[in-house]
Amino acid sequence: MDDVDRVRRRAAMCGRCEREAGGQEDGRDHADASVGEGIVTDHPASAALQAMIERAGQISAEEAEALDVTWKADEGILLPEPSASLAIQGGADGRMVTNADLVAAWQHALEAAGAAGRVEEIEAAQEAGRAVRHSDAHLRDRGGAEEAVRSAVLATGVRDLVSDDEFATLTAAWRKVLGEI
Repeated sequence: MDDVDRVRRRAAMCGRCEREAGGQEDGRDHADASVGEGIVTDHPASAALQAMIERAGQISAEEAEALDVTWKADEGILLPEPSASLAIQGGADGRMVTNADLVAAWQHALEAAGAAGRVEEIEAAQEAGRAVRHSDAHLRDRGGAEEAVRSAVLATGVRDLVSDDEFATLTAAWRKVLGEI
């Protein structure tokens, strides 16, 4: 398994599950820990990422709704023409993200983080998304808000690995709704 695969595998697990899977039980029940706790360490960007995770966990319903709407508008969602044959078969047509710049920026940030072994930044982005889910913003669909927050945290964590345009693209929804990073 190469380093990129190892980073992707670790990024798919939350930090606490990873410790448990690696036999490094931290002595606490998984549900006992607070969201965002212990995700980032003492390197310089850690304080900023931790602050972003904490802010994500405190967003209001109005902010979550605005993030959701902004992110989904930025995605440029295209709903394909309904297919009668697919509907008859019980399937559904999928949504397509048409904002190629957004998709490319996200993919580059994630791949750059993996190639550089920046697991903590990937985990911080995942934890920020979970923080939105656990916030007081009780929305039926927070997918866009979670994606906007994950995107901004990852871009901030790997700021040195992405271009100015990619950073601006990935943090646009956060900056528009929550202010500067």
